[in-house]
Amino acid sequence: MFKKFFTIVFLASLSFVFKVQSQQVSLGLFPEINLPTGNASSISGVGFGASLKAEYEISDKHTITASGAYNVFIGKRYFGSRVPNIESIPAKLGFKYYPSSDFYVEAQAGAAFHQTGFSKTSFIWSPGFGTRFKTGSANNKLDFGLRYESWANSSYSSNANLKATSFGFVGLKLGYVFGL
Repeated sequence: MFKKFFTIVFLASLSFVFKVQSQQVSLGLFPEINLPTGNASSISGVGFGASLKAEYEISDKHTITASGAYNVFIGKRYFGSRVPNIESIPAKLGFKYYPSSDFYVEAQAGAAFHQTGFSKTSFIWSPGFGTRFKTGSANNKLDFGLRYESWANSSYSSNANLKATSFGFVGLKLGYVFGL
């Protein structure tokens, strides 16, 4: 009985190992242009960034993503003085669905770690979509994406009231994805 049980577990684990090895991992590098929306557009007119995103394929149409970036939003000028730039390092985890081989929709969530006085940390949520174009290499592709991203945070004002704020923007990216 023990031998049968061991054999079944062994064969099941082998099939799992071979299945995991057949999964694809890709890594993308993306420059970004970010356009603030809503109240955020009164603070900044444009932002720039660069991101690195890893994808792990869990099926033909589904991947899990992890990304890190650096963003800077240029502060606007009002009456001769400039609003300070907003610099942040967002880190996100997400899920990507491919309804066709080259088109995707995705959702991500994470945290933005601010390097300037905006706040210390913000919760991020970000839906988006994009497309991929094949290059000369079999596994490498160009990726064009569009997303809305919101940084939600809360802080205490001087009169000890909890104040909730958000900073939203539309992000455009064009990058290169390496199939590993």
